[in-house]
Amino acid sequence: MRVLGVDPSLRSTGYAVVDGDRNRQQVVEYGLIRTRSSEPIEQSLAQIADSLDNILRQHQPDCLAIEDIYTARNNRVALQLGHVRGVVILVCRRSGLPAAQYSATRIKETVAGYGRAGKEQVQYMVKRTLGLTETPPQDAADALAAALTHLFWQEGPGEDS
Repeated sequence: MRVLGVDPSLRSTGYAVVDGDRNRQQVVEYGLIRTRSSEPIEQSLAQIADSLDNILRQHQPDCLAIEDIYTARNNRVALQLGHVRGVVILVCRRSGLPAAQYSATRIKETVAGYGRAGKEQVQYMVKRTLGLTETPPQDAADALAAALTHLFWQEGPGEDS
């Protein structure tokens, strides 16, 4: 199975394409979709959508794994995150991809063994699990963690929606 993991953010959306199953995983590609803070939100959202379209065409994943909605302390950040999540899910659904949504706690627990693991712990465990030579940027590591979570839980209990 090929999974597209996405960590949505208006200025630095992490993405990862991972092949495998519960027993073995291999990174195909990961990175960041960056937008400029000087751009209007609609331009940033269009850029994220276009970049995802290119990733989908190039790698043809079987499904999307994305972090579920969480409560943010800052209302503006929460609204921006909601916009980006909506664009990501819409682009993937239009391409026929089912979307699996996992809580942040489930993702951290799956990759780091602790539901309240810090960003650095997630980065370390993703690097170690996937045998990467470099530590991925935080947003890309979160996308890799989402993809891994789907691969680990796809045959068992999941939070597909």
